Amino acid sequence: MPIRQIVSRSIKDGEIVDADTNSSFSSGSGFFQGENGSTAQSSKKGDIFRVNEATLNTSVTIASGDNASCAGPLTVSTSGTVNLTVNGNLTIV
Repeated sequence: MPIRQIVSRSIKDGEIVDADTNSSFSSGSGFFQGENGSTAQSSKKGDIFRVNEATLNTSVTIASGDNASCAGPLTVSTSGTVNLTVNGNLTIV
């Protein structure tokens, strides 16, 4: 059952799980590397590197009002496209 209200001065790691949050909330899953080697979830502060592929092989649309980012350089393959709608933002760092 989802938590309706949290009253606390501090929340310890692991006390809130994805099932306790709104379904539109993302806890930042992805692929990380660091002290724990390579992992699909960052579980400790030592997993500081978020890793992405260097080539986009699919079509992606960044919606109006949305911000997206990736680490570059980024190559868009012949089968991939990046569509930026009006006021959609993509930052490659």
